[in-house]
Amino acid sequence: MKKAVSVAFVACMLGANVAYAAAPKVTGNVPLSSVCYEYIEKLSGMGYLSSMPTGAKPYSRLDMAKWTLEAKKLAAAKPMPAYLASYLKQLEKELAPEIAELNGTGKAEDFKLREVSLEFAYADADQNTYGYNSTAHKIPADWQPLNNHSNGYRYGADGNVILGAELSGRIGNETVVSLIPRLSYDEDQNGKASLSEGYIKTRVGAFGVEVGKQPLFWGQGATGSLVLGDDMKPLTMAKVNFLEPQKIGGFFKFLGTTNINVFYSELEGNRASKAIANGDTLDYNNAGLLGIRSDFVPSANFTFGLTRVSMLGGDGNGLSISDWCDWLVGKNADDDDLWNDIAGFDFRYRFPGVQVYGELYGEDQAGYLPSKTAERIGLYFPQLSKDGAWELKTEYAKTKNCWYDHGAFQDGWSYDGALLGDAMGPDAQKFYVGVKRHLNADERIGFNAMHVDMERSLAAAQQLDEFWFSYERQLEKDVYLEAMLGLAKLDNAGFANGRDDTSCLASVTLRWRM
Repeated sequence: MKKAVSVAFVACMLGANVAYAAAPKVTGNVPLSSVCYEYIEKLSGMGYLSSMPTGAKPYSRLDMAKWTLEAKKLAAAKPMPAYLASYLKQLEKELAPEIAELNGTGKAEDFKLREVSLEFAYADADQNTYGYNSTAHKIPADWQPLNNHSNGYRYGADGNVILGAELSGRIGNETVVSLIPRLSYDEDQNGKASLSEGYIKTRVGAFGVEVGKQPLFWGQGATGSLVLGDDMKPLTMAKVNFLEPQKIGGFFKFLGTTNINVFYSELEGNRASKAIANGDTLDYNNAGLLGIRSDFVPSANFTFGLTRVSMLGGDGNGLSISDWCDWLVGKNADDDDLWNDIAGFDFRYRFPGVQVYGELYGEDQAGYLPSKTAERIGLYFPQLSKDGAWELKTEYAKTKNCWYDHGAFQDGWSYDGALLGDAMGPDAQKFYVGVKRHLNADERIGFNAMHVDMERSLAAAQQLDEFWFSYERQLEKDVYLEAMLGLAKLDNAGFANGRDDTSCLASVTLRWRM
């Protein structure tokens, strides 16, 4: 299979034209589970950010502190609804040390305990998880109804108790350490302690350098990413990116500012034996995963990103110098498939009252451009009512039959039992709609519905319908409540004609911010 276009070459050309600014201070990243992302999206949608957040997450605390200052400045001339002003105050409190550092009146905090969370969940399902191991695609991965953005965690049957914490901050002047341990108990696992995230971050000039484990989300989707999302266990990686966006000079200055992210990780050491156990014949232990992404903000209301992620190498599958030259330009012979690529672009445009976003990625190439493409298109209406108290998000996504599968890496686009990309899998389409109501400064509710057709070309294709209700409330000054109640129905479950399964999930989470 020929592979996707090389955005790596484009990124390198543009990087050479960056006008480097003075290196900022190193700050940690805001965990993807943080409510701060919701606040930033809402402020952007309501027109209180003068720059566009990009599609490369997580954002750093420095990024969010700058957006918070932008919103505070614009709010002085454009009064905010009470609920939105409350969100801004919460951001100011959360990011106060970084804001003080930007203003020259203080510095970011040393290593400390930032949050403790306690979740109680109850799952009642005909089957706990479902796979992609149909006759068409033998990918050794699974997914769980009503469980999105989970960092690879799977709820056990019946009761679940999950205790988490976030510890992060500077150690020294130019180094940040972040740890997110998790202790969980359910009848399936009988107790498990793990490090959900953990990394060390420093800098070399204008670049941040990170080593450790953390989730990445590259794309614009509300329900997932076609190429690299957070439904899987976080990769252990080395990552390099600009500590803050840089202005592009020279011929490409019309592209505005850019941030380039590059990471390298190794996949499981038992991929070959997993492939054999799954009825396949080939894969490579310790295969590498190399990701390159360039985000651009040409104007105050537009951002787009170019991404290429390559699964390559592994034991007995090393690349020669000429192979690396072919990889750089996206050339891969039909009879010597040395790597598995997904590449393409995503974008977001902010109109008054609505944002349009989308993704277009290819699993193949024709004329060095992505082909056999998958798409996502979405609309975000942050102001269904004048004050934005009502908002709506709707999304459609589709993959083709070849997606997440491969002839040489036969475990497919997977890691540790989950897909690297969108959990809907190959040959699928998804429809989503979500409505949110901001009740007051401390309370909001959401209603969501999603329909997924999985492996549509099969006679017994799975059809998933999910409905869930969410509730969030600030109980006290530093105590937050999150609740969720969902119901899922799966027709032709397990690709068995006429088999209908149901799943129910209820969860309540308390968060204490320090």
